[in-house]
Amino acid sequence: MPPTKKNKKGNRRGNPAARAAQPRPRPTGTAPTGGTAPTGASASTAPSGAPPGSSPAPTVPPGLTSKKTSPGSSSAPAVPPGLAAAKKTSPGQDLPVGLTSANNGLDRSAAPLIPPVTASARSAPAATALAASAPAEPETTPADPTDDMPKWAAKAVEELLTPTYWLDPGESGEPFSATIRFSGRRTDVTGKPEPRDSFWQEETVDGIIPGSGPVAVTAEVRGINPGDWTVTARSVARTGGRSYRSYPPPGHDPAGVYRVPPPRRVEIPAETTATVHTSSLLRSKVPGIIRFAYATLVGLGVLVGLGLEALLLNHGHYTLFRPMLFSVIAIIAGVIGGKAWYVAVHRGRKFDGWCIQGFVAGAAVVVAAAALAGPGIPAGAYLAAAAPALLIGMSIGRPGCFWAGCCTGRPTAARWGVWSSDRRLGCRRAPAQLLEALSALISGGAVLIVVLVDGLARSGPVAVVGLAAYTLARQFILGLRAEDRVWPYGRRVTGAIAALALIAGIVLLIR
Repeated sequence: MPPTKKNKKGNRRGNPAARAAQPRPRPTGTAPTGGTAPTGASASTAPSGAPPGSSPAPTVPPGLTSKKTSPGSSSAPAVPPGLAAAKKTSPGQDLPVGLTSANNGLDRSAAPLIPPVTASARSAPAATALAASAPAEPETTPADPTDDMPKWAAKAVEELLTPTYWLDPGESGEPFSATIRFSGRRTDVTGKPEPRDSFWQEETVDGIIPGSGPVAVTAEVRGINPGDWTVTARSVARTGGRSYRSYPPPGHDPAGVYRVPPPRRVEIPAETTATVHTSSLLRSKVPGIIRFAYATLVGLGVLVGLGLEALLLNHGHYTLFRPMLFSVIAIIAGVIGGKAWYVAVHRGRKFDGWCIQGFVAGAAVVVAAAALAGPGIPAGAYLAAAAPALLIGMSIGRPGCFWAGCCTGRPTAARWGVWSSDRRLGCRRAPAQLLEALSALISGGAVLIVVLVDGLARSGPVAVVGLAAYTLARQFILGLRAEDRVWPYGRRVTGAIAALALIAGIVLLIR
């Protein structure tokens, strides 16, 4: 006898015991747990080969498949034909029906939603069998190896792309800005593409000067899957913006080799589309940038400086151990001072650089303290040997900034400019790093000549003169740098102190 339909309102008003005792309607062909199914219903729905006493599978309307649930879980809602039920990505987070998560296991942020690839009605049995035989997906994504690394280390080992677009700024006109759109897709994708298998990114650069020769705009694309990529770059027109064209100009010889103006001879590719492979930051290729040049030249400058100091001390018949030990400590203090000065100038917003002025200040403090404490030799002799070593060592290490793309000069169309890059915009620039290296070389050479002529014992004040002259010249060179000064009076104050020190050193040297 079929169950009697009860009044829903009355069911809601009953007590818990009464509501539990009331029978609930069941779909046709099913029986309550522990009961006996009507004759004919179980025979038509029970599958052949089912174990005795097992409950028959519930029937579903034609064209729909039931969703398999674990014991004790509630039944899944029915979905229309041709759509797959949305998979729960995490407790309490349901996706709309017909959408699946695009999370690829690498990005921890919320992944965008993409439409699923659905099979036709004819392939439904095969798809069901394939899903049944496939292993269950893990509930959590595998951990990214870079999660436990410091931020700077993870950034250094992350796979990225550095595509470059070359443009012709023309020969005349006012400085202008350019916007370049980079887009790419991974060519070695196996299976269904993921969101990290394609990208598009726009780069806007300002201060492009006509007449400065070919200009290179380089993008740094992160957050993508490693592999081979086909990358295309094109200019994006802006309202009121100046028109420009790619370089080499139209009608060029595809087999010809184009390079930037001398003395640099950086090669320019003839096409804007290229197939490239992802690489880490230290192995990436940027026009005009020579990787590891900074570390190599700075290390060479330190060794040459220490070697020159040892030769001068040995020439003056002085002991080497204590003076050289103080010089090594001075180098360490200079490294700390260079980093602290850089962080202070940028007010704690940047940590990935150094300041040569901080290096000089840190090293000078230790050298002065060593001279007062007694390095085992006369203080004047120690200062006379350390000053030319420091200045000549900096003249060797400073060009490393030129090839590393830091401390760059302002873009210029002047013929004395040199083509260089700040790792984002490559163009003809004022060679600020090379001018600083030249000023350090001149100052160090002049100090060295005085030391060799007068001897170490009488040349102590020349160390003050040499360092003050270099610091004063550097304040003028800083006006050629592309970066804005945080404190507008910094150059003036430093220059005034250096001028006073220069005058005092000359007076002491004459006496």
